[in-house]
Amino acid sequence: MPLGRLSGSARSEEGSEAFLEGMVDWELSRLQRQCKVMEGERRAYSKEVHQRINKQLEEIRRLEEVRGNLQVQISTAQNQVKRLQDSERLENMDRLLKGRAQVQAEIEELQEQTRALDKQVGSRWGSADPAHRQVL
Repeated sequence: MPLGRLSGSARSEEGSEAFLEGMVDWELSRLQRQCKVMEGERRAYSKEVHQRINKQLEEIRRLEEVRGNLQVQISTAQNQVKRLQDSERLENMDRLLKGRAQVQAEIEELQEQTRALDKQVGSRWGSADPAHRQVL
């Protein structure tokens, strides 16, 4: 009898161990599947992040190119403004120089008229030199 009891008890322990091993195997299998799913999700997220980073880098390069083009356009516009200002200044200087030449010609004409008048006055008063005139 003791032998039968031992064998039943041993069977019971063996069954319990087999049940526990089955539970452990099932849990291990579940965790392995979960690990594979999480690894797949991690890879997908990593791929998505890399794609997003590459897209952002591409956008940065594009914006830098746009900025470079805008800087060229600004520089060109500034040069055009400077050329226009230079042109206006040259026209103004030309106008002033022509005005100066005209004024100079008028001054010379007035000086000539003054000399002629001085001669007329000097001949009437008896002296050709206006410095010798007498004031009445």
